Amino acid sequence: MVGEQCFSAQIADLHFTFQCQDSRIFLDRQGSIQAYCIDGDVENSDYLFSYAVRSVIDLFDYQLTFRGEPISNDFLNYSWYVYTLGEKVAIRVEFKDHSEIKSVLAEFEKGKTQVKISLVLKTDCHKAVRLDPLMHPLGSLLMLYLVQEKQGLLIHASAIEDGGQGILFTGVSGIGKSTMARLWGECGACVLNDDRLVLRLFDREVRLYNNPMPYYKQAPKQSILKKIFLLKQSPLNYIQPLKGVQAYSRVLGNFIQQFYEPAMVKKHLDIAEEIIAKVAVYEVGFKPDTDIVRMMREMDRYE
Repeated sequence: MVGEQCFSAQIADLHFTFQCQDSRIFLDRQGSIQAYCIDGDVENSDYLFSYAVRSVIDLFDYQLTFRGEPISNDFLNYSWYVYTLGEKVAIRVEFKDHSEIKSVLAEFEKGKTQVKISLVLKTDCHKAVRLDPLMHPLGSLLMLYLVQEKQGLLIHASAIEDGGQGILFTGVSGIGKSTMARLWGECGACVLNDDRLVLRLFDREVRLYNNPMPYYKQAPKQSILKKIFLLKQSPLNYIQPLKGVQAYSRVLGNFIQQFYEPAMVKKHLDIAEEIIAKVAVYEVGFKPDTDIVRMMREMDRYE
């Protein structure tokens, strides 16, 4: 029998508390969020997640606002939907081949701390379900929407810290984000992540964070973002500064943008504009060797 469960995690300088009193759910704190867990109390939480099993999901009063593209991968096959009712939001994920879970629903109200998560189990599931509190893809969607309330965005990118400054590398899929992070790691830099980062806007700076990933563990890391590099594969190494509209438009397409209403899109664009205005942006063409690391480090001598 699973008893009452309650623990906290700090992700992107935000305090999350996860609670469950349902004996049919075992919250797995040894999974993706293990290294993010902290000692904390409910009163200090930015967001409080609660979990329960339901027999059905009733969204009768809600309006379907956004239908996510069905995504297939090596791990799960699912479809997801966003519903709204005034300031209330519901995210529903339907799993097509999960061994235990038929669907999951997250309900929250804009500007509030409570996030209620309900699971519908398959009829032949008669045991407690081991659940990652930020199970994919629900956790990724919640991070996207909740972080925006805290002046934050998610971006497909890799990032490192070198000499006390955070450097982010982004571009289209397959362009070399992981390769660039590896090259910097070989040269002694600290690799923050090579897939997905959180950027949060503060008065005088932009902070860069890794965050729990669905299928592997990592220690929490952060830095102050100083440079963004847009990657290009090239037979020659080069670095070209980008300014103004050109910098904004080139970086913008790499942010994760699965929003369900125009107001969220506008806020996203405003935050992105402020972030890009606070950091230096460059295009970098590179060969996959450490010469590009040396070249990028030498930039600081002339700035």
